[in-house]
Amino acid sequence: MQQYHIYTARDFALDENFQEWVLKPDVKNNYQWESWLRQHPEKQKVVDDAIILVKSIQFRDYPLSGEQKDQLWDAIWDDIATDELPVQTLPQKSRLHRLFSWKYAAAVLLAVLLGTLWITHENRQFQALTLSTSAAPGETKRLLLPDSSEVVLNAGSRLVYAQKNAEVREVWLDGEAWFHVHHTKENTKFIVHTDDRLSVEVLGTQFNVSNFGNKIAVTLQQGSIKLHITEQQSQNETQLYLQPGEMLRYNKQDGEYTKSRTDVTKIVAWTHGQLMMDEYTVADAIQFMQQVFDKQVSVKDTKMLRYRVSGSMPIVYNADTMLIQFEKAFGVHFYKH
Repeated sequence: MQQYHIYTARDFALDENFQEWVLKPDVKNNYQWESWLRQHPEKQKVVDDAIILVKSIQFRDYPLSGEQKDQLWDAIWDDIATDELPVQTLPQKSRLHRLFSWKYAAAVLLAVLLGTLWITHENRQFQALTLSTSAAPGETKRLLLPDSSEVVLNAGSRLVYAQKNAEVREVWLDGEAWFHVHHTKENTKFIVHTDDRLSVEVLGTQFNVSNFGNKIAVTLQQGSIKLHITEQQSQNETQLYLQPGEMLRYNKQDGEYTKSRTDVTKIVAWTHGQLMMDEYTVADAIQFMQQVFDKQVSVKDTKMLRYRVSGSMPIVYNADTMLIQFEKAFGVHFYKH
């Protein structure tokens, strides 16, 4: 087998042999992949993620109507009738052999015409597409978009994907998501809309977008992205570029924004089930509970909101368990009503 030991979930998901095993398992490919996994148990989590990605891919069929099929056959027989060759002296063959020859030629021509029709349909009659998905409170969702871009959607988030023409792919995000955008040969634009006044344009890259409440944070992990920001007062558009390791913070209320360096690994740690805390406060923990679990936490002593802690903890998608972890981290106790 190939060098699968260095594959990521995305690499597996785009591998034809892997797709065949996930979508059409049989005795042979089951044996191959199960044997490989026994030799590489450390890749089990990656393979499980890749299986989810493959099963999330949506395919579209292009069936021919009865009328289209009739038109195809008419075109075939018209071509045969009008494309007669000059009479030549040929060795005599049986009528049955000639009949099979004609049927074989017709079948070949039909296959060619079907292929031509499919290509024409793809190139000339672009099919607009709109999809939407969401992650419920207390869960994350990993998926492949129809263009093979990979997305990890954080809890309590909603995403709408649309491609209205062949020149641009658009996403509307409410919540948080990590993107690995698939670069196309045609350099098709990929735009993430987070607000009427801020959008992210990319060609192929990895980045994180958080759009909760009145704040938006865009963090670039790899590649290059261009931000389109509409000024609230002048309505003029400002374009800013981010380099890997940079973050832009935007306030929806007053339109203020800042660009700064950041530790990207901490920002995207949630995609691997970790919460990285750098001077993390009780107020941050409360915001986390609201965003991820849609839970409201009230604090009587506001001084507690300033308690800080640094470190990391696993994200357990259970509200009670996370509250207990926060209690241990901050040395406080949250009371239930």
